[in-house]
Amino acid sequence: MTKETLLQTLEAERLKIGGETIVVAEDRDATFMISSPGEPFQVSKVVKIEPRDAVLCLETVKGERFWFTYDLLLGLRIRAVKTAKEHTTGFGR
Repeated sequence: MTKETLLQTLEAERLKIGGETIVVAEDRDATFMISSPGEPFQVSKVVKIEPRDAVLCLETVKGERFWFTYDLLLGLRIRAVKTAKEHTTGFGR
């Protein structure tokens, strides 16, 4: 994936792009698939994305930072997650 493709994808998901850092909203769950020998490597629960010129930095909810070149990025998954306010008690829906 190229940097331009990544930015278009993130823009389509309406993520907050501020300066050089893109923040993933709390109601979203972002997972990036990275190429590696054997099986693809997944970076889950990404909260900050820093698309630099030659490399991509991903920061997880645990504060872990991963750096990759764009050619290793296979794809990403962004999905909505329920917040605590959306959960109901009991059996009614």
